[in-house]
Amino acid sequence: SVIARIGYDDDAPLHPIIMNSSPHSHRSEAFRRLRTNLQFLDIADRPKTIVVTSSLSGEGKSTTAINLAITLADAGSKVALVDADLRLPSVAEYMGLEGAVGLTTVLIGQADLQAAMQPWGDRNLHILTSGEVPPNPSELLGSRSMANLLEQLTSQYDVVLIDTPPLLPVTDAAILAKITGGAVVIAAADRIHRQQLADGLGSLED
Repeated sequence: SVIARIGYDDDAPLHPIIMNSSPHSHRSEAFRRLRTNLQFLDIADRPKTIVVTSSLSGEGKSTTAINLAITLADAGSKVALVDADLRLPSVAEYMGLEGAVGLTTVLIGQADLQAAMQPWGDRNLHILTSGEVPPNPSELLGSRSMANLLEQLTSQYDVVLIDTPPLLPVTDAAILAKITGGAVVIAAADRIHRQQLADGLGSLED
């Protein structure tokens, strides 16, 4: 179901971190509505972990994941944002963080999870960037190491948001959705065809 509509037609500048650049804009209020609606959802038996994805690239999934994480942290939740887009990661760049050590580094045992988590701002928000882009993203994300990492994060944070690649080009998001509490699928108005959205949702169902 549609749980929030994020508009892009007001006068506020289109910056990736909308909650900081224009906290009183219509878009910021839409992210707060999304936060509220998510808090009322019963997502299986694992409500803490949520995949954020889209059917195609360029629909705003990373921007949504970042701003939703900030909004949840602003409301008092302890939030972890994980950049699991191991093909075209963008969270580190958008948020001004070091991205060399991150998810892939932890998964292959070259860094400790706590050492790789980076605090952001003065909120209860920590970021796990992607780390180096690996040659085998799907295998890493579907590994026992990834499942163990998510268990660690859910024991330490109120909410874990996971930015993933889009659904149609690769299987990464569907793999992660299977071991998390659910998925938020972004659909960009006037950018995606109905059948493409249906195919993306179908990959999650499968």
